[in-house]
Amino acid sequence: MNIEKLIHDLDDMIIDCKKTVSACLPEDGIRFFLPPPVSAPEGTVFAGSVSEWKLLTENELLLDGCTYLICRENDSRLPQPSFSCAEIKSNFLFLNAPVQTVLLKLTNILTGHPLSHSLTVTQLYRDFWRDILSFRLTEKKQIAARLNAFPFPVHAHIACILVRSAHKRQEAPYLEDVLHALQDFFPNTNICPTGNEWIILYSQKRDTSDRLDISYEAFSSLLIRHHLDAGISYVCQLPEILHTLYLTAAASMDLGRRLSINPTIKRIYTFHQYNPYYVFHLCSQTFVKQHKTENLVYLTHPDITRIYYHDLTKNNNLLDVLYTYLSCERNLNRTSEMLFMHRNTILNKLNKIESILNHKLDFESDHFLLQMSCMLLKYQHSYLRRNLNDYFSSCTLKDNSGCPH
Repeated sequence: MNIEKLIHDLDDMIIDCKKTVSACLPEDGIRFFLPPPVSAPEGTVFAGSVSEWKLLTENELLLDGCTYLICRENDSRLPQPSFSCAEIKSNFLFLNAPVQTVLLKLTNILTGHPLSHSLTVTQLYRDFWRDILSFRLTEKKQIAARLNAFPFPVHAHIACILVRSAHKRQEAPYLEDVLHALQDFFPNTNICPTGNEWIILYSQKRDTSDRLDISYEAFSSLLIRHHLDAGISYVCQLPEILHTLYLTAAASMDLGRRLSINPTIKRIYTFHQYNPYYVFHLCSQTFVKQHKTENLVYLTHPDITRIYYHDLTKNNNLLDVLYTYLSCERNLNRTSEMLFMHRNTILNKLNKIESILNHKLDFESDHFLLQMSCMLLKYQHSYLRRNLNDYFSSCTLKDNSGCPH
C-alpha cells in the first residue's frame, strides 16, 4: 500500500492531511504513538489520539519517513490540523474517528475482506459488551480505553437502555427498521444490535437523579409502534459497573412482565419503579439457598400473612386494599380512585382488616414493613408462582388466626 491508497481508503474519516512521502506500509503493522520509538523503518504507520499527538509534537518525538494517523478523542475533540513541524518529512492524516475504529477499518481492508463502516462499528460494540458481561473487562482504565474507541462520545452520566422485541419476530428488515428508528431517536449514541436485543449506552453531561434527558412519551410511542419493550437502569458515573446497569435494565423488564405490574409509562420498565422487587429477587435467591425453601412468608410481617391467608380462603382482596391504602399514605379518596371502589367500600374493608388483626392500623412505624411484606408476597405469588396455600394446605385456621410464622 502507498499513501495515496491509504488516503483513498480513509477518505470518509479525513479532516485534513499532508503527504510528503509515498512509502506507507500498514500491512507491516500499525504502532501506537506511545511509547515513541527512537527510530522506525520508512513506511511505518503510527496511530494515536489528539492528546498523544500533542505530547509527541511538544517533545519533538516525530520521525521522518512515517505516516501519523491523528484520531479524534472520545469527548468529541477533533484533531486540529497543524503542520508547524514542516521540517519533519512524514505524512499526517487528521481523522474524525477514534483510534479503535480506524484500526478496525484498516484491518478489514488489509485482510482483503473490507466491511462497511456500520458492520465494523457493530462488531466493536458487540466485542465490548461480550467482554463486559463475561467479566473479561472489569478495570476502570481498560473500560475507559475501550469507550474511547467508540464512534460517539460517552459523557459522564451513563445509563443502560435495553430494548427487546415483544414478540419473536426477528426478520432482517424488521431488525434494520428498529435500529434505524433507535438511531434517529438517540442521535450520536452508541447502540449495539445483538440480533435479539439492542443495547443503548446512553450518556449525558447533566447530572440526574433517575430521569434521563429524553422524551419518555415519544420513546414510548416508538416502542409501541415497533412492538418493543425497554428496560432503563439507574444513571451512574462509574463505567466499571456497566455489567450491573445491563442486568438491572434487563431485570426491570423481566420483573414487570412476570409480576404483571404495568410500567408507569407504557412499555418503559425503569429500574426506579422495579428496584424493590429486584432486591426481593436477590434476597429470595439467598433465602432459598440457605433455608432450602421457597416459602418467603417467613420474611414477612405476621399481620400480612393473616390477611393473605384470609384472602385465599375467602376469595377476598383485603391485601390489595391494605397495600394501596398504605401506598397512598392512608388517603381514602386516593385509595378509592386507585382501586375504582367507593370510599365507603374501602372503609368497610379496612375495618374488616382491623377485625382480623385485632388491632388498629395506627402503628406508623410498621407501615413500611407492611408495605414491604405485601410486595414480597406479590413477588412470591407472581414471580415464583407459589401461593401460601402451597405450604399451608393442611392448616385449619379460623378467620382471626394466622398461619404459623
